[in-house]
Amino acid sequence: MSKDLQQVCSNAFQQVVEQLFQDSLQHHQHCISQLMGLRKSDKTAAFPEICPYAYTYVFWKKSLLKGEHFYGFNSLRTNLISDTALLIIRDILEYFVDQIARYQMKIHSSLDVKVLSWILEKLVMQFCKNFFCAWLAIAGKKSKEISVPSWSEIEDMRDQFFPNVAFKYNFNESSSSSSIEYYHMKSKELLLNKCDCPYQHEGAKHDI
Repeated sequence: MSKDLQQVCSNAFQQVVEQLFQDSLQHHQHCISQLMGLRKSDKTAAFPEICPYAYTYVFWKKSLLKGEHFYGFNSLRTNLISDTALLIIRDILEYFVDQIARYQMKIHSSLDVKVLSWILEKLVMQFCKNFFCAWLAIAGKKSKEISVPSWSEIEDMRDQFFPNVAFKYNFNESSSSSSIEYYHMKSKELLLNKCDCPYQHEGAKHDI
């Protein structure tokens, strides 16, 4: 995948991050900072209870980028370096790029990068939202257990929640114009669960 298309994927991911912080994560930024910074009251104290939303965001992002450590992992909203973005689905995205490019070359012997970019943006944004919901669905239990799924379980989550999609590519030879229709199934998408956060009162925020 070219650097430009990698950047498209990175930007699409960043859009999802911004949407999450405006919606589901709006009141949990202090919780995320606590988990990422491994903050506790003193060196001898046990690590405090983990907010499910912080758990979801930190491990969702870590697994998407195949990060080695969750702690100190980037800042909350730092833009991604394009060549490391979304490693967990890079092979799948490269497959889509190859298939679409082959079809375009077959139909009109040229490559429309705008079409590729549009499709990749759709795929990345929908997968990232689905994958976030999948992590949130297990966060209530896992955050209390202070455990994370194995990598094989995470890969199963990836495969289960990659969107089922179809594209219809229309090309008009007489005008050299093209259009795309995008379809997706909603059956495997999860609704955002409501989890209980232990750090929503002002005293807890101040302590963090």
